Amino acid sequence: MEYFYLIKATQKSGKVDAVIWRSAKTESRALLQLDVDLEDAEIETGRGKDYQKPIRTDFPVFNDLPAEGVLDYSWCERYQLADDGRTWALKPGQEPVDVHHTDDAEVSSEPVTGELVDDNSADDAGDVDTVESFGNAEYENDTNALFNIAEQPFRIKLLAQYMANDNHVYQISIPHRKELAVLEMDTDNSAVQDLILAAENVQGLKDADMPTLWKFTSANKAVFPEGKRHELGKRIQFAKLWFETPHIDRGKLVREWSAGNYISSVQKTGTGTNAGGSNKTDRNPDYTHTLDTLDVEIALATMPMDFDIYNFPASIHRRAKEIVQKKESPFKEWSAALRKTAGILDYSRAAIFALIRGATSDIHHFPVSLQTYINANLTEHKHDTPSAETLEKAGHVSSAAVAQRSAVDKILAAERGEYIEGVSDPDAPNWVTEDLTKPKQPEVSNMGNGVFSIDGLMDSQPASSPALSIVDQARQRAAEEKLHPANSGETTSDVQMETAQPVKDENDNAVSASEGTDATAPQADAVNMRDILAERCPDLTAAVLKDQQSATAEEEHEPEPEATKWPEFFEPGRYEGVPNDVYHAANGTSSTQVKDARISLMYFEKRHVSKVIEKMRSPVLDMGNLVHALALQPEQLEKEFSIEPEIPEGAFTTTATIRAFIDEYNAGLPPLLSADDIKAQLEAHNATLPAPVPLGGDKDAIGIAYLELPDEFKRIVGDDKNFTASAMKACIKEYNATLPAPVKTSGGRDALLEQLAIINPDMVAQEAQKAQPLKVSGNKADLIQAVKSVKPDAVFADELLDAWRENPEGKILVTRQQMSTALDIQKALLNHPTAGKLLQHPNRAVEVSYFGIDEETGLEVRVRPDLEIDMSGLRIGADLKTISMWNIKQEGLRAKLHREIIERDYHLSAAMYCETAALDQFFWIFVNKDENYHWIAIIEASEELLELGMLEYRKAMRAIANGFDTGEWPAPITEDYAEELNDFDVRRLEALRVQA
Repeated sequence: MEYFYLIKATQKSGKVDAVIWRSAKTESRALLQLDVDLEDAEIETGRGKDYQKPIRTDFPVFNDLPAEGVLDYSWCERYQLADDGRTWALKPGQEPVDVHHTDDAEVSSEPVTGELVDDNSADDAGDVDTVESFGNAEYENDTNALFNIAEQPFRIKLLAQYMANDNHVYQISIPHRKELAVLEMDTDNSAVQDLILAAENVQGLKDADMPTLWKFTSANKAVFPEGKRHELGKRIQFAKLWFETPHIDRGKLVREWSAGNYISSVQKTGTGTNAGGSNKTDRNPDYTHTLDTLDVEIALATMPMDFDIYNFPASIHRRAKEIVQKKESPFKEWSAALRKTAGILDYSRAAIFALIRGATSDIHHFPVSLQTYINANLTEHKHDTPSAETLEKAGHVSSAAVAQRSAVDKILAAERGEYIEGVSDPDAPNWVTEDLTKPKQPEVSNMGNGVFSIDGLMDSQPASSPALSIVDQARQRAAEEKLHPANSGETTSDVQMETAQPVKDENDNAVSASEGTDATAPQADAVNMRDILAERCPDLTAAVLKDQQSATAEEEHEPEPEATKWPEFFEPGRYEGVPNDVYHAANGTSSTQVKDARISLMYFEKRHVSKVIEKMRSPVLDMGNLVHALALQPEQLEKEFSIEPEIPEGAFTTTATIRAFIDEYNAGLPPLLSADDIKAQLEAHNATLPAPVPLGGDKDAIGIAYLELPDEFKRIVGDDKNFTASAMKACIKEYNATLPAPVKTSGGRDALLEQLAIINPDMVAQEAQKAQPLKVSGNKADLIQAVKSVKPDAVFADELLDAWRENPEGKILVTRQQMSTALDIQKALLNHPTAGKLLQHPNRAVEVSYFGIDEETGLEVRVRPDLEIDMSGLRIGADLKTISMWNIKQEGLRAKLHREIIERDYHLSAAMYCETAALDQFFWIFVNKDENYHWIAIIEASEELLELGMLEYRKAMRAIANGFDTGEWPAPITEDYAEELNDFDVRRLEALRVQA
């Protein structure tokens, strides 16, 4: 490998730049050689030296290269680095001078020639900017002279990469170029021709670089190996798909297509991981499984009924699609969690069903618990053949088994003497054409108004079960639909109905032995008129039910009241029941907007015209709204507020309570064998084993040990020469090998249990059946999961509060403390002698909206007083206000309340209310909201105060109208001014002058 370095001189040194190159196996070795070369040339590099640190560049392909290991100071006079800082190019007006190879053959007059390098060095020469024409006759037969192919036609570049096996190439020789031209014209080579056609159908591939083309051809060779015929359409499809697929997923795409799985895209989960889909599962091989089809399976699994999960009924399939479309719960939560699971498409359908149906019904409310459950339980060994246990958990009911059971039931019924359609012989003499035991069809007469007379219809019904009225039947059906929603609508198409037949001598009303005759009678079974008509008079069922349903339609199916459609533009008038969001978005200038205009017209425009200023919700405003709702509209509380849930008794509130439960649970478990107990048993067992004969010592000791062996192991015969130490050791080893091996007594408890299983498997089996204690270590989430593993119905305060704080409906969150304070305020208001009468007056109206026209400016206005009361023609209005004046002295309260009214423009709102809503009197109900200090003040707006508010209102409306007319919304301060002293500061100034 060649390494080319630039030794750049510093500007202040005044020296010239130099270059040097070396061939080495690795760059580190080249740097070592470079250090030696620089030291020999007495060149020092680095900070404060004449030369900078060596800079490695691409190896240049020019004839006038210096000799290897020689510092060349003239190179930089002819050549310069390009903008990338790596590629060398000839300076304008300079020519290469071959001064280093005087004995070389005469070179071409062209400024650049090919470099004699191996194909594998193409990476280092890939950035060459200038190339020589392939038409140079000098290198026509030279396979070592390589030329850049960047300017060659697309097909040549493509085939050059196609013929490269190990790596992409940037240069080829002229003979190789001719071979590629011949290959391009070879119409008999279908692999090459199909590759060219497929590549030319990919938009943008012609602009790709050499590495991309090489990867493209390598992918095609992997998916479509040579020697086989492949569909051109498939090759074009793969080529387009490969080029469109992100680089990181192309390997997955090639593997799938090579395996015959012609996927159209690499599926990704919500977190960006691979969603899988390449494994063979229990689904139909022709079934394309995607994240969308996974949603349908999730919806099917959330449905309560059991069915054939591989051949589900059409009605259930339609219901599942509806669940997906409407994003119903719990499907929505399961889908979001499973779509983030890596490799989810590789799991079988049975595993998905078993996972969902094996979970608790409320786990989807807690995202963390749901993800933990999925991670712990989504395991599968064979995706294509689920186990029987998995199918049972999935609620799988084989369609073939159901059909076979039905056929067997029919045959058995026929053998019992019953008539079965398709099994029994209808012409047999033992069958009668009329059932004499069946009562005759009752006569039905229409009495008018949906009333029918059906004689004899109810005679056979038990006296203890009277027929229900039509209203009761409607209530019964509504209750049944609520209890069994899965059996309504389309999903009931596959439900089999059994016809009850009376059995001879059977008492339906028999009293069980455990019940007395005086026991409270159970609720009578409801009798459905539709079922009775269908059983007793099938010929008249349709007509009867048609008239009955038309007569009782209003009672059976009372339509839900349609939501009131409020107009987009409110005409002047009085409107009751207008929702808050509709009122605040309606036309007209409200009292709040008038107050904002009094702040400044600029603020009014920014907030209500251009709407670039948003009003932020504050806790103070939320508390006021809560008190307002409790005092005026308690029935609307749940629509606007979300109250903090009360922690039930027995719930786990802290980590200490969770640990206490785990400790109590572990204490109640049978004790497990300790490691010391197991070790003692192992050592006791080893002590009972015969000791092996020792092999140590000299020949005499070995001979004594040999004599202790049983006779069958004394195999040495002959004289003393045969009794060598090695021969006797061999006999002793043979004997020792027959002795039972002692068990190991070292290691942890699990390792000791394995050894104990060798000598006492029954004890180990009993130990394995004991419940394992729960772990007491880990974070709070781990402890919660441990508790849920033994107590699935456990309630955790953190999960309850987290679910409440998520607030999916966007309501105002109210803590228990805030609710308690608000209830105390409500109680104080209702118990107040004056406020209570106003708030609970029988003629009161709450939150009535009024729309009108300002006579002076012509602008639309709207008001909404909290409370209005009509008392014999006297119209009274009131506003409820919460204040915090716990630290105001009693003597100063009235003055403080007056300043509160003036500073907050309450008097302006009151004047606007009286003007637009035609109110005769107006009151404010002030209530102090400080905890446990709730006093109430009822203040009437005087005529002078209302007049002041009306004048300020008129002035603000004129300013607003002028702003709309002129488009000018001035800021609160528009002129420069000099600051002057007020009366207090003037007196202070005079006092200081006297002292001076």
